[in-house]
Parts: sequence; C-alpha cells; structure tokens
Amino acid sequence: MKVMMEMYKIIFIIAVICFVLSFFNRPKKMKLKNFNQADRGHSLLSRLDKLIGRNKYFYKTKEKYISKLQIINFKSYDYNNFTILKYLTAAGIVSISVLLVLSRIITMWYAVITISFVTFYIFIFFGTSIIENKTDKIHSQFPAALQCFLDEYIIHKNIKNAINSSYSKMPSEIGSAFEMLARELSGEKNYEVSIKKFANELSYVWGHSFAEILIMSYEGAGDITDDLLTLNSMVSEEITAEEEEKSSRYGNKMTFLFVCAFGLIGIIINLFTNDLARHLYFYTSTGNMLIAVWLIILIAGISYISLSEKGR
Repeated sequence: MKVMMEMYKIIFIIAVICFVLSFFNRPKKMKLKNFNQADRGHSLLSRLDKLIGRNKYFYKTKEKYISKLQIINFKSYDYNNFTILKYLTAAGIVSISVLLVLSRIITMWYAVITISFVTFYIFIFFGTSIIENKTDKIHSQFPAALQCFLDEYIIHKNIKNAINSSYSKMPSEIGSAFEMLARELSGEKNYEVSIKKFANELSYVWGHSFAEILIMSYEGAGDITDDLLTLNSMVSEEITAEEEEKSSRYGNKMTFLFVCAFGLIGIIINLFTNDLARHLYFYTSTGNMLIAVWLIILIAGISYISLSEKGR
C-alpha cells in the first residue's frame, strides 16, 4: 500500500505541474515553443548520432540495422537513421524515468540501476527482434525469388529482362527488393554499384553470391544458367538444414521465455496480494538482491539465445 501511495503521489505531482504550465502558454507561444522543441529534439538526435559514431562497434551496429530497415521499408538512409535515433532516445527516456520513480520506492541503489538497465535492454531487444524477424522473412523468400529469376533468365538470357519479368511473380517482400534493383539497372546507373547495393541491403550470404554471379555476367562471363542452377541447389539444401535446426532452437527459446514469463507473473501477483512480499522485495536488501539477480539471469539467457542463433 505504501508503494502504491508513493506512485500516486508522483503521478499527481506531474499532473499538477502540467496543469499549471498550461495556463502560462498562449496558443501563439505554444506554436513557437513546438518549433523550438523540434529544433532541440533534432539537435539532441544529431549529438546522439555523433556520440554513436565515436564508437566503432556501436556505429557498425547502427549501420547494419539501417541497411536492414532499407530493405524492409525502402526509405532513405537519413529517414531510417533518424528512426533508429528516435527509438534509442525513447528507450533512454523510459529507462531514466523508471530509474527516477524506483529510486523513491526501492531501497538498494544497485537494484534500481539494474532494473533501469534491463528496461533499456528490453526496449533494444524488442526493436532489434522486430527488424530481425522481418529480414528473416525476406531471407526465407530468397529461394522462391531465385527460382523465379532463374525461370525467366532461361527464357530471356538477359539479366534486366529476367528481373523485370520475375519480380512481380516473387513473394511481395523480396519482390520489392528485386523491383528496386530492376529500376536502378534500367536507369542506366553503374551496374556494379546497383547490384552491390542490392546485396548489402539484403544482408544475406546467398544474396552476395547471387550478386557476384550477376556482376560476372555483366563483365563478359556469358551465359550464367549453370551458375544459377548450382546456386539454387546449394540454397535449397541449406534452407532445408536451417529449418530443422530452427525448429529445435525455437522450442528451447520458447521454453526459456515461458519459464521467465510465469516467474514474472508469480512475482507480480505476490506483490499485489501480499503486503509482506512487497516489503521484502522493495525495502530489504535481500529482496532487492533477488530482483537484481532474477533480471540479470533473464538478460543473460536472452543474450545467450540470441548470440547462439546468430552464430549458427
């Protein structure tokens, strides 16, 4: 009950401050303030971008996910870069807010910091998981796309004509990527730049192999039917093996997440129904340690599963 009262006090104070401030802003001033806030927000994101750029690992990670977003939504580099920076800023604001609120509730500082860090980590994990799932779906469509392109190439013996005739027959997500490649090649742009851009945005090992075959053809290798047939056979074999491994990994991942979810539900129910449990978890060092350890185990488990999936 004491914890709930503290939270109600914080929410009430914030509501009163917002209500009072609304009387001191006329409509015209509010518009000017909105523009100033937008400028300050843009400046904040620019500083965050520069800060990320100073660290090679963070910069490469951000660039990787920008490339993945480009193949998902086909927006510009600047748009997707701005989207990622906004998401990182939102995650930081939420985690800091959690830190400030819990610092008035939980006794031990290390538990507060751990929970705040976990909040930020979960935001990042959730965002990257959405992007990874969408790119995995596109990658899973590559064999069908390759087969469509191969069928048309056998007929036309011309890369541009094969792409133009095949992308509409491909699954929609990866078909859009091939459509973009077709437009760039038809626009009399540098074929090597266009094909490598397609492969980099697709971010798939077999996509790079496909791109190399196309470049070989443009450089005078002649008919690439045999190369495409070999690639198609190799892709099909690996996809079959990957699907078997993926089903096994998915079962282990879901088991771990279900165990963690049931544990979290049990803790929440216990906190709302048992006054002694609330006091134990929030106001004793032992309870704070239990929360911190449980969250560390959660992060370690999720990180291990994610890294093991990427390493395969």
